[in-house]
Amino acid sequence: MTISNINNFLDESNLETPCLVVDLSIVKSFYEKLNNNFPKSYVYYAVKANPALEIINCLKNNGSYFDVSSKKEIELCLSQSIDPSILSYGNTIKKDADILWAYNKGLRLFAFDSIEELSKIEVNAINSKVFCRLQVPNHGANWPLSKKFGCSIKMAKELMIEAYERGLKPSGISFHVGSQQTNIERWEESLKICYEVYSFLKDNNIVLDFINIGGGIPINYKGYNFDFKKFSKRLNDKINETFNNSPPKIMLEPGRFLVGEAGIIESEVILVTKKDENDKKRWVYLDIGRFGGLAETESEAIKYKIFPVGKKKILTGPVIIAGPSCDGADILYEKHDYDLPINIQTGDRVRIHSTGAYTSVYASDFNGIKRLREYFININ
Repeated sequence: MTISNINNFLDESNLETPCLVVDLSIVKSFYEKLNNNFPKSYVYYAVKANPALEIINCLKNNGSYFDVSSKKEIELCLSQSIDPSILSYGNTIKKDADILWAYNKGLRLFAFDSIEELSKIEVNAINSKVFCRLQVPNHGANWPLSKKFGCSIKMAKELMIEAYERGLKPSGISFHVGSQQTNIERWEESLKICYEVYSFLKDNNIVLDFINIGGGIPINYKGYNFDFKKFSKRLNDKINETFNNSPPKIMLEPGRFLVGEAGIIESEVILVTKKDENDKKRWVYLDIGRFGGLAETESEAIKYKIFPVGKKKILTGPVIIAGPSCDGADILYEKHDYDLPINIQTGDRVRIHSTGAYTSVYASDFNGIKRLREYFININ
């Protein structure tokens, strides 16, 4: 697994920017890595990370299941002849009409975290399997999710009993420790919470089929190098320890982990300037910004590695990096330390690494600026 194929492709192609190049062989290798380290688990790719058909087919051909969060994502999967039985409707906020539509298309697994959502599923997806999402600590995640989704332990217990009494099939419980979660203790804490609910339900004659530990597995960004082998061993040990060496099936919902490091964005520098001649930092404006796909730079949460093209071993200096739009919020990095070559100038290019996930899906037409275009290599 290497990004050299992407760099070579970009060197040879001279593509118009901004562009994202995804190497599908890297997607495949990350899927295999996850499968090899969690061999008894179900891997559900979080389609929202990057719903490109090339990625969906790459993962389908390697045996992946799919976590879908909308009618459109379901349609994408079904259009590629993916069996609806391997789709999980993981969004806890769904319209009645969309639940019914999904049910009629063959989906039978639905997430919920409230009595109202459970009632929608009861009416529109009769006899389906359901899993309840727990609210768990997200501290340590670069992109937290804790407040919007999930419910308390007490509520989860009550909801799952209610699901059983309403004729649904309470099949699992889930949690999400936050995207790009760099602290494995969050999984460990969450597994304890799951075990409390799991044990309670078992005592009430409801035996769950699975525990869904969500996504959140981190990847390598600026200033962070992730040891996946060490992480997976510790997490597997904790799963076995928590469930007394007899855990139910484990579901994972990776998105960023599977596709993030498979992509590189190439962008053109469109302006280099200072606001005052005494300023220590230069402003470097790129032809992609927060509204063009780099939304996760909000609050400088995700810190991408940015490399200049064709300027190796050149003296660098501090910069503020911004996007091209007319919005004052379109500043990517101002507080965090970023350095680019002293002689970087308009027309030069930079490559933004680990951008295969949560970039093209966030691109908008704001300001009429050219949209990020995707290219895929190593297609079998």
